[in-house]
Amino acid sequence: MSDQTERGTSRSEPKESRPPEEEPRGSRFAPGAWMASTVVQTAVILVGLAVVLFAVGQAVGADLLGMVGEALATQTGQWLAVAVLALILVIAALRAMSVARPRW
Repeated sequence: MSDQTERGTSRSEPKESRPPEEEPRGSRFAPGAWMASTVVQTAVILVGLAVVLFAVGQAVGADLLGMVGEALATQTGQWLAVAVLALILVIAALRAMSVARPRW
């Protein structure tokens, strides 16, 4: 038996338990990937929110989705929508920073 086999580091060792090999920065950091992920997650959240508002509105007999639409038609509602979009952009930027930062 070789020394490697006795120490438990045989060639048949699974790849997951080995330390990660150094990769070039470009292969780990894909700006389009996190942006696409953020856009898809935001779209899913907005569609889910609309469905929940519709379903709860139907359950209680009120047009909650229409109320939200009317609220967004006001100037204050439009500014709130702009604030939510800005918040989404800040979250996307924070995600980009966490992807770009090396994890030790």
